[in-house]
Amino acid sequence: MKIRKKYILIISLIAIIVAILGVSYALLQKDIIGSNRKIIYQVGDLEVKLDEAGSKDINLTNATPEEDSEGLSNEPYSFSLINNATTDLKYTIYLEDDTDAKSKCGTDCELVPYKFIRYNLSNDSESLKTDSLSSSSNELYTGTISSKATDKFNLRVWLSIDADNTAMNKYYFGKIKVVINQGDDYCIRNGFNTLSDCMLVMNNHESSVELAKQNITAKGTPDFSKTATTNEGLFMAEDDDGASYYYRGAVKNNYVSFAGFIWRIIRRNGDGSVRLIYAGKKTSDTGENTTIGNFVFNEKDWDPTYMGYMYSENFILRNNVETLFNGFYNTKKYNFSTSYILNESTKTFTLSGTINNLTWKTNFKEIVEDEYYTCFDKINNCNILYKMVGSKDESLAIVTPISYTSSNYLDMLTNEKSSSVKIKLEEWFNWKLKNYNNYISNEIFCNDRNLISGDGYLITTGSQYGAYNRLNDNKAPILNCIQDSDNFSTLNKQAKLNYPIGLITADEVAMAGGVYNISNNKYYLYNNIGFYSMSPSVYDSTKSKIDIFTVGKEGNLYTWNSVSHEMGIRPVINLKSDVEISSGDGSSIAPFKVK
Repeated sequence: MKIRKKYILIISLIAIIVAILGVSYALLQKDIIGSNRKIIYQVGDLEVKLDEAGSKDINLTNATPEEDSEGLSNEPYSFSLINNATTDLKYTIYLEDDTDAKSKCGTDCELVPYKFIRYNLSNDSESLKTDSLSSSSNELYTGTISSKATDKFNLRVWLSIDADNTAMNKYYFGKIKVVINQGDDYCIRNGFNTLSDCMLVMNNHESSVELAKQNITAKGTPDFSKTATTNEGLFMAEDDDGASYYYRGAVKNNYVSFAGFIWRIIRRNGDGSVRLIYAGKKTSDTGENTTIGNFVFNEKDWDPTYMGYMYSENFILRNNVETLFNGFYNTKKYNFSTSYILNESTKTFTLSGTINNLTWKTNFKEIVEDEYYTCFDKINNCNILYKMVGSKDESLAIVTPISYTSSNYLDMLTNEKSSSVKIKLEEWFNWKLKNYNNYISNEIFCNDRNLISGDGYLITTGSQYGAYNRLNDNKAPILNCIQDSDNFSTLNKQAKLNYPIGLITADEVAMAGGVYNISNNKYYLYNNIGFYSMSPSVYDSTKSKIDIFTVGKEGNLYTWNSVSHEMGIRPVINLKSDVEISSGDGSSIAPFKVK
């Protein structure tokens, strides 16, 4: 029978390291939470939580050798893994030497032989492994944690019953290391160092960019009348610079970490640059966190010119022809008068004389017979004055609008003033991205005002613009921008930007998997919030308002949102074709990391 001697053996397991293989952005961040000093370490989408870490450190000072049955009853060191990602994560737990702790002990600290240190790792339901240490790094367990799940572990360490005098007055310092075995380094290993090339070859691990292009092109054109709800990968379509390769559906490998933000790749442009849309600060962000806030496209909404990312207000006074109008509530009281005053400097109108408060449903005959003017809710500073000249019924009026408007369609396309959203985006670029300008390419942002029907500039005629016909009627999106005046970039004098930033087009949304008026919560653009595109839809003369394409909260492509409604803003930028990555495979746990 062995005599149990006491040993000075300090096993300090207060340190935890979380690492992600092949991912250089995995920096350790520690937050102390609550008075009970629970500690949470977070890297990417994985948290490691030390339960009551301050009181559960394993300290075997004056330890005596123990049988395994005794060691298994010792107080455990407890910790949890929490997976916040939308995908399952593979991981490995190690028990390693803590060299930092040993260095603080001094030169006189000798280490106990590994074979005398016994350990057991268990979870809530079973014992996972019992063994002796064999080296400075010992693999305890490899497993998979499900998306949004929490796995709990208990680690017990004791001095082996076989310990002899060689373990006397010696020490062991250990730390737990959790390694996420995620991140396919195929691109880096095979020399595809640019984001532009890596995104093409990553899906199928092709041996060359040209082979990847051939395989993508061979897939043909998808059915744009149907939503994309599965990971359909990459497709090819021509843009103004050549062959563009765009992601479609429930894509899981188009995440990019750049400039402190997370982005999703929309497509590789024809010149090799890569178009990105803002997706927040973490890959797990949803809702408002995937926008830079809610904002209007333009505060002005009554004239077709205000559908422009930039626009002109070189207006002339126009007594318009008769048109139908129903942009009011027929039971609500509005302001009516038989006279008005024109302010030429502000290009607005003010009702004058006796102001009558009437409802259309009850008083429309009187309103028409007396030839009343109205701007409905307002009395002063009206942008459009309506002369009530007839009625279709108790809900529909015949009006002759009086307004300032463009003299012709080409005048409407002149780009002189910035829209509200352009000002917002350029302010954000100057604040957040200006220092990264060397990475960002000067690409086109298409504000397609190409006319399909109507005259395009008068407020008495309903007009439809390019994307309406392509997406609502024909389900045939394109990546070309038809008119020079709509090709917004820092290089185009006709449509010049101060900074290379814009919004996604409705055509790009359709290619990604969105369809007019059909919900889709599966494709990569869905984030449970509505947001603006850059594509005009229609001018509705019956309401004197501009509608622009948006992505609805349900992921549907929507045609009828006014430019003056507040919606989410998701900036779009383009990275140069030679921008390199340092790591990552485009997944949520290992986004492509810009070098």
